[in-house]
Amino acid sequence: MPFNLDKFVASPSVEELDSLKKSEIVKVAKHYGIEFQPLMRKDEIKRYVLEYLVDESILPSTVLETAITVPTDNTFELKRLEMEMNKEIRLKEMEREREREERERKEREMQMQKEKEEREMQMQKEKEEREMQKEKEEREMQMQRETRKICPQISGG
Repeated sequence: MPFNLDKFVASPSVEELDSLKKSEIVKVAKHYGIEFQPLMRKDEIKRYVLEYLVDESILPSTVLETAITVPTDNTFELKRLEMEMNKEIRLKEMEREREREERERKEREMQMQKEKEEREMQMQKEKEEREMQKEKEEREMQMQRETRKICPQISGG
């Protein structure tokens, strides 16, 4: 149900005030001319509204004792703990990212090493094939020379 400022002003209650959003509490505070800082938290503005309503005898003074159950110190402590938790989460995420990058780097290095070894093996194979080809050609030339020595008339003489 949408908030109705006139209805709240006609019959204010702690229960309804507790159910309001910050923007609605701001409307109530402005209606009563209560000064507050726009950056204040909802609980702080609500406390100002309650104090005003008690000061003006619109609500009984007992509501101040029961209305705000979380002291401001605890709110700061909770916020600090939340920030610490977020920091730890970010640190763990950064650590996981660093580990992932390290794994990827090692995988790239291994891949590069494998490719290098394959190139070296290919080069060695090609070298051996050239040497074998050279030896074959030398044997053929040697056979031709020996053939010419043995049979000079066959070889062209």
